[in-house]
Amino acid sequence: MSGNDEVGARTEQAADTSETLEAFKALANPVRLQIMRWLRDPDAEFAAYEPIADRDTVGVCVSHIQAKSGLAQSTVSSYMATLERAGLVRSTRVGKWTHYRRDEERLRRLSEAVGGLI
Repeated sequence: MSGNDEVGARTEQAADTSETLEAFKALANPVRLQIMRWLRDPDAEFAAYEPIADRDTVGVCVSHIQAKSGLAQSTVSSYMATLERAGLVRSTRVGKWTHYRRDEERLRRLSEAVGGLI
């Protein structure tokens, strides 16, 4: 491997580690972790709430996450923004509502990264 290839590999590894750490930080909060668990099975977890759009396609409305959690709208919005920045959820706007769903591909890569770290 040439010097440039080694530097590139180290840079890529550092970026992967940074992304993994951001995900860990996001999941370190018990409420954010609970939200991720709820989003694993949105139809069951949010059955009490009439869906605004297809949960499998666009996810769960943030107002339903807020209602289920009992937290202030601003707190839930902040938590969801943290999860989105960490790449753990994706957001979709449906009219005036923002919906969130898990990024299963990113979660799969995160699981593999954890296995590679320890």
